[in-house]
Amino acid sequence: MLSTVLRVMQRPIVRLILLLATFAFIVLALRDQWSEVADAWATREFAWGWITLSTIIVLCTYAALIQSWRMLLSGWGGHLGYWTATRIWTIANLGRWLPGKVWSIGALGLMASQEGVSGVAAAGASILGTLLNLGAGLAVAVIFSADGLEAIAPGFRVVSILAAVGFVAGIVVLPRLLPVLLNAFARWRGLPLPAQHLTARQIWLATSINVFSWLAYGIAFALFAKGVTPRISSDPLLFIAVFSASYLVGFLALFSPGGLGFRELALGGMLVGLGMSGQGDAAILSATSRIWLTVLEVVPGIVGLFTLSPSQRAVLSRSHAPSEKVGR
Repeated sequence: MLSTVLRVMQRPIVRLILLLATFAFIVLALRDQWSEVADAWATREFAWGWITLSTIIVLCTYAALIQSWRMLLSGWGGHLGYWTATRIWTIANLGRWLPGKVWSIGALGLMASQEGVSGVAAAGASILGTLLNLGAGLAVAVIFSADGLEAIAPGFRVVSILAAVGFVAGIVVLPRLLPVLLNAFARWRGLPLPAQHLTARQIWLATSINVFSWLAYGIAFALFAKGVTPRISSDPLLFIAVFSASYLVGFLALFSPGGLGFRELALGGMLVGLGMSGQGDAAILSATSRIWLTVLEVVPGIVGLFTLSPSQRAVLSRSHAPSEKVGR
């Protein structure tokens, strides 16, 4: 059933319909704010130094996340050189622009397996890396926004504490749970059992890198905002919270390519709801940050695609549902 849905969502006409629906959703949501947006844009002055610094931080964060993924691979006996891993990671990152959000996970496993890494290790590292990143992002979002969102949503502090405790508990049990799950997956797919499994130290280190990545993203976003909309609140803790929460909202909108529209609406709503900015500045920051992050996600992936051999490109283009092929 899932594979059928994913194949339908991959069709160009379906992607176009979803994209048009998303744009219509944005227009309807912002139709009453155009005058305020126009007034805020008229006084806009870009500070390119802050924007450049924020860009450097994001690229360094990518580098750390790539290393985290390599660590997960090595924990299951798979080894990739850093530049090979960088090429694979940046290309797979393009998959988030396809509806479904599973394409990037599948592409990571598929391309890693083509480099000699076992299918089980490639699939396991891809899925676990994504889950760790989402869990870390959720924990960071709820912890850093607990005070601010308590006024907007009473009881949010309790939810944040429970989410943080749940995330830590999950990381604690992972070293015991993962070998059982991965061995069961290997038997189910008729694959050889992994020669080794991740240690608790490797899992905690990878988790720490993912937590750091969300903090770094939030700081980069704060610097970007300073370069685009200096009138917005400069509290870095709130920027970390709103960036993490809005990014997760966009990720969970499975049918929207790159979370387009949903991330921006969540970001603008939180900026205004937390008293960080007015509607006009929030809309401008949401739109410009989308362009900024899209460039930083897409350009490295395109560069990586040009480094592939023709045979590698052919295999990648034929993978209609990569998440189902990585273990084969």
